[in-house]
Amino acid sequence: MDKDDFSTFEKTTEEAPVDSTTRFDADPLIGSMLDGRYLVKRKLGHGGFGAVYLASDEKMMSRLVVVKALLDDRISSEWSVRKFKQEMEALARVDHPSIIGIFDSGQLDNGKPFLVMQYVDGASLRALIKPEGMDLTRAANIIRQIGRALSAAHDRGILHRDLKPENIMVQTLSDGEEQVKVIDFGVAKIKDSVLGSSTIGEQTVGTALYMSPEQLKAEPMTTASDVYCFAVMGYEMLTGRRPNNPDSAFQLLEMQRAGVRIKPRDLRPNLSPAADAILMKALSFDPNERYEKAREFGDALSTALLGEVDDPSEVTRVQAQKSPTLETAHVLFTDIVGYTTLLIDQQTDCLRKLQEIVTATEEFHRSRKERDLIRIPTGDGMALAFFDDPEAPVRCAMQISQAMRQSSCGFDLRMGIHSGLVYHIADINTNLNVAGGGINLAQRVMDCGDGGHIIVSKRVADDLGQLARWSEYLHDLGEVEVKHGLRVHVFNFYGDDFGNAARPSRVPASGSPLPIYKSKAAIAAVAFVLLLLVGAGVLMLLRPNATPQPPSRESTPPIGPEQSLTYWLTIQKMRNQKPEGEPIESAGDNIFGNGWRFRFNLRPAQSGALYLLNVGPGAAGVDEYNILFPIPQDGQPLPLDKVLDARLAAGQAVQLPRTEWYRFVDKTGVEKIWIIWSTVPVATLNTIFETAARNKDAPGVITNPEHIAQIQTLLKKYDEAPPESHTDKATKLTQVKGRGEVLVNLIQLSHEAY
Repeated sequence: MDKDDFSTFEKTTEEAPVDSTTRFDADPLIGSMLDGRYLVKRKLGHGGFGAVYLASDEKMMSRLVVVKALLDDRISSEWSVRKFKQEMEALARVDHPSIIGIFDSGQLDNGKPFLVMQYVDGASLRALIKPEGMDLTRAANIIRQIGRALSAAHDRGILHRDLKPENIMVQTLSDGEEQVKVIDFGVAKIKDSVLGSSTIGEQTVGTALYMSPEQLKAEPMTTASDVYCFAVMGYEMLTGRRPNNPDSAFQLLEMQRAGVRIKPRDLRPNLSPAADAILMKALSFDPNERYEKAREFGDALSTALLGEVDDPSEVTRVQAQKSPTLETAHVLFTDIVGYTTLLIDQQTDCLRKLQEIVTATEEFHRSRKERDLIRIPTGDGMALAFFDDPEAPVRCAMQISQAMRQSSCGFDLRMGIHSGLVYHIADINTNLNVAGGGINLAQRVMDCGDGGHIIVSKRVADDLGQLARWSEYLHDLGEVEVKHGLRVHVFNFYGDDFGNAARPSRVPASGSPLPIYKSKAAIAAVAFVLLLLVGAGVLMLLRPNATPQPPSRESTPPIGPEQSLTYWLTIQKMRNQKPEGEPIESAGDNIFGNGWRFRFNLRPAQSGALYLLNVGPGAAGVDEYNILFPIPQDGQPLPLDKVLDARLAAGQAVQLPRTEWYRFVDKTGVEKIWIIWSTVPVATLNTIFETAARNKDAPGVITNPEHIAQIQTLLKKYDEAPPESHTDKATKLTQVKGRGEVLVNLIQLSHEAY
């Protein structure tokens, strides 16, 4: 990737494209090793905020990465430093295949912050736009992916605010398909930022020629503002030029107010009337007249470009009726075991209960909200086709299994998961549906299991096996023969609270034969152990009599993925109930003063789910359990139609509380904060925390005796296998490490009169 292929990263109100002939001066960062890991190779470009470098990750087989560092002349600007850190937060919040990924962050020797991001071996959208416009099929694919990526960011409270062709990368995959990556969130607007609200005046940011009218006027922006910028790009992709080409920002605003005078079809006659109308709607001066959701606009325009549609209102129908287009779906197939043996009213009742369980899962709600899900009735169950997120069916299956264990539904369910090609079709009621090998093989995979099993295909297992959060739950079953003599290689997916660990009845008890090198290794290992035992027995016989020793009580170390997280405190000293000095950072190992205020900060190294509890004396000296995270952000009781989201992305920091401060009580004592960290959301904890969040008499307090007992049982894991804890005095950070699906850690904060 050449330096002009990544991005200009310009944040002024004028475009500043990087000329392909630009020569960069010698840079001291080139050739240096950052954090003992990232070897900086060359400079890719720079803009208003940061310089961008190509580097190799020497701890990951010299994998190429992109390092972005804040410019020297910007480090003295509080606003610039804040926006740089918010780019880190924005990328950490969103996990989507069409948004650039963030791997790491740190500081240079001179104190400048830097980010480590995914390297995209491709070209910018700018390089792909032709003077006469792009090929319609190619443009449709890119537009659809951009729309879905933007909606994923919008759903996490992030506005990009600088959409332009330079900030869209297109990578060609090994199978010839093109993958879009939205980059450069340097001036993104983040709702409820963990950096807190700012008293720094906001600046007009972005690239003027792609700005929405409200952005030019420095008015509040919404998702419709990003849609406008997206539409300007769409217009340019299809016609080779922008809808307006003014001499100044003031003239641009007046041109926008007057409306687009040259319609896309005037420049590209082969565009359908529907595509023309969709673009014009998205370019409306009034935000209320545009599409509210970027995905809705992107999908509609993509459909219009690929179909023969004359009326924009027909786009939805045509999406189902047009010629089939192959797409990869991640399919979860479910089946009620013994369904055909049930009476008709029993079948109806089982299907109703299954539907209630499935639709109540967190993953179902998320995917349906993002319009990333198609449901297919199968008579004795259902199939769920997810798009864009290969982990979605796995999370959904796990949540269904956990709910089945907790409910008395009266039937067994088996599930199968496979990723494969499907095509969209319209069923007899013209509803959007899918069919194809991806669906068929998911059913064959499911057929390999019995009640309670979650069986996944080798293709799914190969993908999940690369992720620590899933690899421990995959158990190879080898090849199994299914219908029509077809043999499929499958894996059993289970954990302590989901799936079925038993070998499926269709899998031979002997399993697949071990490779010869594994067989020899096993024989050698057994022989070695026997030799040790014999030797130990001889020594015992030769030793003089000794006092018998009690058996060791050492516990077996937990098995599972390694978990690690970092926490620190922001402390505000108080005197006479007034702040004394500026807030300071602490690793939490100090003795604090009564009445002092503090905020708790935590950042995980892996993606997972976080639950925080404060346990302390309540009424009558009985311990009170207060939930700290997740909690409703407005401090009000949680409405019945809302759910709490405990998930955090790798590297995503949270600061609690988001507003105000926690306060040490005036009486000397110890505050206990319990961290419960899980590789995946825990259904039981979700229920407990949501119940406490809806507690109108004592919002955020766990009062249900059964829930308290469940929490106490879980906290005992700390006594059984406490994680490692290391405090770095220099950085004022404490790191917690452990292994297993769930990590439980106790933080004790001592305070006394000063």
